[in-house]
Amino acid sequence: MNHVKRPLTKASVTQSFTHAIVQQLAQLGVTLPDELRQQLAQQQGQQRLPLALQDELWQSLEKLERPELGLQIGMALQPQHFDTIGFLLLSSPSLSTAVESLVNYSSLIGEGGIFRKAKSAQGWQVGYDDHFNVAVALRIEAIFASIARGAQWVAGKSITPVQVHFKHPRQTAMTLYQQAFGSAEISFAQAHNTITYSEDDWSFRQQQVNPALQKQMLELAKQQLAQLQPQSLTERVEALLQRQPWLSRTQLATSLAVSERTLARHLAAAHTSYNALSQQVKKQLALQQVGQPQTTQSSLADFLGYSDEQAFAKAFRRWTGMSFSEYRHLLEL
Repeated sequence: MNHVKRPLTKASVTQSFTHAIVQQLAQLGVTLPDELRQQLAQQQGQQRLPLALQDELWQSLEKLERPELGLQIGMALQPQHFDTIGFLLLSSPSLSTAVESLVNYSSLIGEGGIFRKAKSAQGWQVGYDDHFNVAVALRIEAIFASIARGAQWVAGKSITPVQVHFKHPRQTAMTLYQQAFGSAEISFAQAHNTITYSEDDWSFRQQQVNPALQKQMLELAKQQLAQLQPQSLTERVEALLQRQPWLSRTQLATSLAVSERTLARHLAAAHTSYNALSQQVKKQLALQQVGQPQTTQSSLADFLGYSDEQAFAKAFRRWTGMSFSEYRHLLEL
């Protein structure tokens, strides 16, 4: 039995992001299939496109067998290609603040995956858990190359990550990875896709950032996210937990700008609770990722916010009636 990721059927992506990719492809001498170009042309004037259409775009690139395209596209992307969130990141006073916005508002660009952040021995780590079914390596490399470029915009100076980890094997010449990520230690076939920055670069604060502009862009991002996301509080809770499954009840209430009592009352009216929704989302995410070869019980426990591996193991057995290793073995049959 093979594990297959299931993309969200209503997932979407901004028109400007897709258009920017198409523009870069033209500069790189890539001609898209006529049918795909017609489909994209039919979407002109739409603010957002179905993510499935961008899947077709990336799949057409994968067929070209030009693995360098992901890094080349990522390095060429500019802030304006990311609409509101691009300007929100640019108005951030530090990389730390920018990543917080990326974690919370990246779905304004596209709903193809979830960003997360974590402290590591090397500094601060930005991770990305994708929902992609096609051209995964190309897309991940484009995303990470754009993060590396974006970090320099935010810092207002030349900074490079200290470490970059990819789940997939090396795709192209190391010289191109070095062009994208500088002197970073770059590793492949790792448990997660992550890019790590030093503590100094993470907390470095620009002097010229306008706090009023940052506040204005943050409010605009919140408004757009509210329009994009489901409107009921219960659905908003689920959406937040999908992106940040480690959130506690207190953190969740704070993110939604409600009291814990109000949160509990609304969820009770919908015949559910924080614990029920949290367990439901954690189970869903665990079953999505358990079949991936690079995923370990320890890494999954950490991502889902369990205090230790043993606590996650008990929860996994409760969900499935099997241990992590037994379940993975069944998937591989």
